[in-house]
Parts: sequence; structure tokens; C-alpha cells
Amino acid sequence: MKWIYRIFTLIILAGALAIPFFMKNKQGDPMMSLPEMKDLSPSSLVSNTPNMSSDRTIYKWKDANGVWHYGDQPPEGSQFTTLVVNDKTNILQSTPVPEKTAPPNKATPNTDNKNAYTPPKNNEDTLTLDRALNIVDDAHAVREIMEQRNQQLDTLTGNKEKN
Repeated sequence: MKWIYRIFTLIILAGALAIPFFMKNKQGDPMMSLPEMKDLSPSSLVSNTPNMSSDRTIYKWKDANGVWHYGDQPPEGSQFTTLVVNDKTNILQSTPVPEKTAPPNKATPNTDNKNAYTPPKNNEDTLTLDRALNIVDDAHAVREIMEQRNQQLDTLTGNKEKN
């Protein structure tokens, strides 16, 4: 008898979960649907809009008090200059990290034969084994750099190294 109640409850639960897949919205489409294979392609998941311009025109002018102003509309009655800024550009400069030579007693990994990672070319969305291995190698190199940076920060702040 207990199994009948459990099966009945599962049937009701499955029906309640399936209703949105069959119920139509105002446009006549199902309220929910499962994705198709074309919806899961990398090109459809990443919004790649090459036709849209990412350049913005900014206007720069100085007022009577000598204060610089910036805006997206030109001022009336004063001279201005235009600046074209690309929205996809990183305008914050990173802090330069000085190159430090490794001590002679430490063994440095041999990276002579490994190629650096190159980003995909135009609309190249396939991941090859070589690119995947390059990404992994780059991740290891970044991890080593971060560990060295953390050690330098620990020595600067006076923290003892953790074993």
C-alpha cells in the first residue's frame, strides 16, 4: 500500500513539472522548452556582434574657471575637442612587475620547446588538443608567478612562510 502512494506522488510531481513544457504563452509558444543542439554551439552562447561599433565619441572642454569637463554631448558656446574611445579597451594600466632572475640553485622549468598560447583567430571556436595543453601550461606558469608574488608579499609584510 505504501508503494502505491509513493508511485502516485511521483506521477503527480512529474505531471506538475511537465506542465510548463506543454502550456502555451501569449505568443503561442511553450512556456519552457529544452535546448536544441544549435542552441548549445559556442557561437550562439557567446554574443559576438562584430557589426556593432564599440567606439564612443566623448567631448572634452574647459569652462571659464579652468575646470575640464567630459560629456557625450558637445557644449553650447564653448570650444571642445572630441575623443574617440573604444569600449572594449582596458584603460587601466597594470603595475609593471620587475623581472627577477631565478637563483642558480633552483631548477627552472624548460619552456624552450613549448609554444605560447595564441587566442583563436576570427570565428575559430574549436578547441584543439595543442591549444588545451597550451592553456594548461599557461595556467601553471601563472600559478608559479602568483606563488612568487605571494612569497614576496609575505616577506614585505613580515609574515612567516607557511609550510
